Amino acid sequence: MSIHPLAVVNPGARLGVGVSVGPFATIEAGAELGDFCRVASGAVIKSGVTAGCHNEFSEHVVIGGAPQHVARPVDIGRVVIGDHNVFREHVTIHRAMKPDAVTVVGNHNYVMAGAHFGHDVVVGNNCIFANAALLGGHVTVEDRAFVSGAVAVHQFCRIGRLAMVGGHARVVQDVPPYMLLDGQTSCVVGLNIVGLRRSGHSADDIAELKAAYRAVYRRGLPWREVLEVLGLEFTGEAVGHLRGFLGSGTRGFSQERRAPPTPTLRLRVPEEETDTIRSKAG
Repeated sequence: MSIHPLAVVNPGARLGVGVSVGPFATIEAGAELGDFCRVASGAVIKSGVTAGCHNEFSEHVVIGGAPQHVARPVDIGRVVIGDHNVFREHVTIHRAMKPDAVTVVGNHNYVMAGAHFGHDVVVGNNCIFANAALLGGHVTVEDRAFVSGAVAVHQFCRIGRLAMVGGHARVVQDVPPYMLLDGQTSCVVGLNIVGLRRSGHSADDIAELKAAYRAVYRRGLPWREVLEVLGLEFTGEAVGHLRGFLGSGTRGFSQERRAPPTPTLRLRVPEEETDTIRSKAG
């Protein structure tokens, strides 16, 4: 264990083997860090935080702050963090609102500078959050999701497994699993094909997801029929997960960005001008 003499570590904190604490860092009473965690200069690990092994807390992160809520109770919940996570500079994560509730961050997540996780957030495993990604309270992010820079996610929204949210998107409804969300319009623009391939999904899996995508967004079916079709026509695990996600939603889902069926303006060139153009072109 290595604790810099200018660090402030409360005797009531519990630190595992090989923990490194830099100058001006603060670890409060009741905080627990697993083996080989690194706490950089100026980082603050507050009471109510339990973190696993091999986590990196970069300069000036604040983990375990009180919920930003005007009706915050005196007794609040905790923050529980898994293993092998990286929290870059100025990341903030808040404790849950109620004493028996938990803000959860899983394993192998990479959280870039300035990102914020509000109270009662639940983040899965192997997710990436780019700079200044913002999660409101009670947001859920499933495994292997990618949230780009300056994305704002409204309270109680969910981001599905392997979804990718483009930069500056404003997420006010659930983003279904495997979808690609355009940052400019905040609409679905197709499947996250690159993410699916990198995660080991086969060509057959992707083909079935494409067919399911068309059933959801292109057939114009009533909502109940969409869920029935997904259950009857598809047998793969990925589509099964998609159906379960859609069936449990309460806020609605991000819509597809569709181009108009015909151009808004048609360019008509008189025949004589067309003949002139052709002659000049040889």
